Amino acid sequence: MVRNEPSHQNLHFVSRFDLVGLFQAALSKVFSDIPDLQGYGDKNPSWLTTIIEQLTYDLSTFFRSVYTDVHGDKKPLLDSIIAEWRQVSNEKARFPTGTPATLALPEAVTIVLLGDWGGDNPAARSVADIVRKHRPAMGIHLGDIYYGGIKAECDAFLRLWPFHVDISAPDSAIILGSSLALNGNHEMYSGGESYFNTVLPAFGQPQSFFCLENQHWRIIGLDTAYAGGHLKPSGLDDPIITQWDWLIALLKNGPKRANIFLTHHQPVSAHSTEWNDSQALRGEIDELLAIEGVEENAIFGWFFGHEHRCALYQDTALKYNARLIGNGCIPHEVQREKVADPGCTPVEFFNKKETFPGSNTAVSPFAELRFAGSDLIINYRNQDNTVWGTERWDALKGRLGGDKFTEYDGRVQ
Repeated sequence: MVRNEPSHQNLHFVSRFDLVGLFQAALSKVFSDIPDLQGYGDKNPSWLTTIIEQLTYDLSTFFRSVYTDVHGDKKPLLDSIIAEWRQVSNEKARFPTGTPATLALPEAVTIVLLGDWGGDNPAARSVADIVRKHRPAMGIHLGDIYYGGIKAECDAFLRLWPFHVDISAPDSAIILGSSLALNGNHEMYSGGESYFNTVLPAFGQPQSFFCLENQHWRIIGLDTAYAGGHLKPSGLDDPIITQWDWLIALLKNGPKRANIFLTHHQPVSAHSTEWNDSQALRGEIDELLAIEGVEENAIFGWFFGHEHRCALYQDTALKYNARLIGNGCIPHEVQREKVADPGCTPVEFFNKKETFPGSNTAVSPFAELRFAGSDLIINYRNQDNTVWGTERWDALKGRLGGDKFTEYDGRVQ
């Protein structure tokens, strides 16, 4: 199964198969003190065997060797791995009942969006350090806590999250009202149990979807992971029907605002595999915008993750401004493409910055949203604190009426 998985151009292998993701989660816990055993190049998805062969001449002896595991017990290494794997459940957690209250969005506020950031590695730590330096009012994670969203990984995610009451104490509480998190496919590999019961309570967030709004803007966070990339319920007994009905009512009612969607999964893509994967979500959005009382231009902009790249799609080719904000912690190859694959969504800009010249490893970026009345300045910031580029959206002039994206070359702001 792993050998047949299509490459995502990751330099560290991160599977999109749930059982493999859970196995990686178990390995990352057992090998917490041996980072090199936690991932391997996407060019060779048999990463586990290859790395271990590099470290030992006798694989069977290595697995039979006695190892002190994370619980302090001495047992054969293979037994430790199997024990951890058995503890991981992929039974789906209960989808929270009810709908969220709309939260107030200040007229002047800075919010950061971190996508696919949930891994305790150097790139994620660099991003967290930069966020702390700029002191935004709020952070929103667009989903994916690697590798399987298990309790240990969610605890590590919370410790590294850059919005603690005491920044010198990673186990201190999260600042009230500072943080929101969307569900990701990796959280659902373990059924979403720790995302719903560990992350959301720490953030004071009752549901996996939310809305913030002010006079001009509305930010709508949606859970596309619980139903495997879908927004529309499969039937009346599908628990995500509460989110779907809530979203329709939100778009139909109240004063008109510029709506910004946030999801983990991509609605569009420049690449054939991801374009095909997002076909269902794209169709559901078409249905949403065709509902009576929902305007065809109801979505002003859309930020998303999941696809381990960073790209700004061509606004005139879509009904909304689509922004893939980039992977916040998993190293991947620098994007060399200049245009989209045939039949896919046209792209205006790809972030092609390397961690350092010649590394062929893409930087981990995130988006910084600075709201000021009807203006929204968006900085796409890299893990080294350089700004890849900036654009300005204007809620009054419409999604095509702001200032176009300006690409910088390593500027620090």
